[in-house]
Amino acid sequence: MKKIIILTNIALLLLLGACSESDFDSRYADPDKTSSTSPEKLMTGVFKAGHEYTMPSYYRYFTFETQQIGRFAQTLGWVNSAGMYQGMGESYNDSRWTNFYKMLTQYRKLENLFVNYSEKEKQDNEIFLLCARIFVYDHLQQMVDIWGDMPFKEACFLPLTGVVETSYPSYDRDTDLYKTMLDDLKAINASMSTMNLSGLASIQMNQQDYINGGNPALWRKYCNSLRLRVAARVSDQGSLTSEGRAAIKEMLESPALYPVIDNNSENVLIVPKSPDLEVKDWIRQGFESWAGSCNRASKIMIDELTGDPRLEILFDKNTEGDYVGIDPLMVSTDQQKLFERPTAEGGNFFSAVDSATFSRNESFPGIAMTAAEVDFIKAEAYLKWGAGGDAQGAFESAVTKSIEFYYYLNSLGGYRRPIAAPDSSTLATFATSKWNAYGSKEEAVATQKWLHFGNIQMVQAWNEIRKTNYPTLGFTLDIGSLDCPSPPLRLRYTTNEKSYNFEKYKEVQAKDSYYEKPFWAK
Repeated sequence: MKKIIILTNIALLLLLGACSESDFDSRYADPDKTSSTSPEKLMTGVFKAGHEYTMPSYYRYFTFETQQIGRFAQTLGWVNSAGMYQGMGESYNDSRWTNFYKMLTQYRKLENLFVNYSEKEKQDNEIFLLCARIFVYDHLQQMVDIWGDMPFKEACFLPLTGVVETSYPSYDRDTDLYKTMLDDLKAINASMSTMNLSGLASIQMNQQDYINGGNPALWRKYCNSLRLRVAARVSDQGSLTSEGRAAIKEMLESPALYPVIDNNSENVLIVPKSPDLEVKDWIRQGFESWAGSCNRASKIMIDELTGDPRLEILFDKNTEGDYVGIDPLMVSTDQQKLFERPTAEGGNFFSAVDSATFSRNESFPGIAMTAAEVDFIKAEAYLKWGAGGDAQGAFESAVTKSIEFYYYLNSLGGYRRPIAAPDSSTLATFATSKWNAYGSKEEAVATQKWLHFGNIQMVQAWNEIRKTNYPTLGFTLDIGSLDCPSPPLRLRYTTNEKSYNFEKYKEVQAKDSYYEKPFWAK
């Protein structure tokens, strides 16, 4: 951690150094490159620091998600081999870990500005602090879901204090961090509900906020939708079930006080409209590197998508004209033979992710929160957690919005002509059919929610698998691995974290196992 914090500014300069030729530089100036620091620019610095694991970047997809998270959730297929559940290893996972602390360092600088502000200055600039905090919490929840206990409340103060001896942060318990997010997101909503931006703050938000276009109302909806996600994660199992269910009930029964993302026009996306945000070739390299090892369909995905309007825009057919996913229970030599089938015989037998929608789509956005996810949470809440409402209606709305959103993604790319979306009647009929297609309504909601996350939010898909055990997945044991013979329940702490924050790492060392179950998991 010491090394991570000390190198933060240098690493961030390297990360953000690519933008130079567009007006993005002048509008969203890097705080580390400017002689003066201001809250609106530091807010943007937080967004940019978290860019790599919000956008479909090479590091996010190739080194972190496709070769481990997507396998654990079976949103992707793979050929069984030694070490197949350990991804690229702890050293590559360090990129994700370090990226979060770059973002948190930028946020600490923003927090620090407010220490000496007058009450009037705090009021005028509060919007920038709150928007940055929402974005940090989005990523913090992902980090806690992946690793568990995390250094947070004491982390990333070295650039402010300059005191190395006190810079090693202790680990906060996962339950405490979840409680903090539940409580603070509620407080942020309350602050935003009475906030009146000054003319200057409105101008600065329009200039600096490239996520929600300077719209405080959308940030408030993002805040409450994120709180719903946080609450839903802990409402089935663990020590925070009562807090989670109470938060959900409170929000869903008072929609005027807790507005959430209601439709696809309000989805929280980072649209690559400038050179600094462009996807370029990142997404292709993330999916298509290693001769297709990172972009093949899983059998369960193809099975669940049979008859689904999304199938034709999620995966490509093989040369026989069929959709085929890799069965993880198939003998590895048989998998390999079909995977390496010679071109003269038709090439790789297994379907790849759709190149127009995904791997060759240079307009693919970063996806933080969607209306479909919010509706799936509503369906869960109405079904299981005592929040009065129409579970079937919320479910059907979620499925419909998911399909519409995927067709929107397909329409963005220019690699092939976009496929026309089904009409509303077709979507309504399909959504109703899925409500009655499973052994239980809980399975229906969980499986369709997992499908929605799919390969656009693999971490969230893995979270749902661990929380609900739906859909039921089969795996082959990796008998050659002593540490990780089956899919893990969490990732182990990274090599650099253990090396540079070793004294504080001792606080969690005893439970740093692949099979330490998250407190909210089933």
